[in-house]
Amino acid sequence: MGQEPHAAVLVARGLIEHPEQLDHVLLDDEEGWFVSDGTEFGEDPELDEEQFATMCLHDVVELMPQLSALGELPAGMGAEWNADNASWVLISPLVPSDDDEARAYREARAAAWPHAGSPMDEVNLSLGLMEIGTAADAPARGVRYVSREEDGTWMFVGFEVPDPDEQTEVEVDTLELGHVAQLYPDVVELLDAEPGEVFFREAPDAEWLHVIDDGE
Repeated sequence: MGQEPHAAVLVARGLIEHPEQLDHVLLDDEEGWFVSDGTEFGEDPELDEEQFATMCLHDVVELMPQLSALGELPAGMGAEWNADNASWVLISPLVPSDDDEARAYREARAAAWPHAGSPMDEVNLSLGLMEIGTAADAPARGVRYVSREEDGTWMFVGFEVPDPDEQTEVEVDTLELGHVAQLYPDVVELLDAEPGEVFFREAPDAEWLHVIDDGE
């Protein structure tokens, strides 16, 4: 994990007795973990105190070892646990707070972004890129195809799609562009692409190829 083993984690108390009821996790902008069985914060501090406890990160990971698969989760993201296929489904952005500190954080993040657009831009990813498997035989994740549409919209397709060019429809979900750059750093070199540009590679360790208009 990216945090110290004794870092404080906010955990739904129900998970202490029933870790199999894990529902989702959030990693806030300051890299603080929130682990839930579906219980959410309300407006009653006393009720929140009854429903949540603070634990050390290493104890939480020992209780729910599938959390270790999220060791490289970028700050400000979350993930939903899918027990049926032992995988995490990534989610971003979280609903942004509108207080002064949160606005300052977003402004600083945008000012530090060295590429076209904003790190908070919503982009499309094929579903395989949205999942982090925890099984020993879980397939490796990697981006195979990157396109920037004429309107500036980004599309990232993984190797789970046999040939993105031959499929008229690719199932997608959305993440923030800045989070994609952190999750898949080998696409960073493409993030200054002009609208209409397309890139492709045959293998995860292959060089990116620039696709021109005639498809070559």
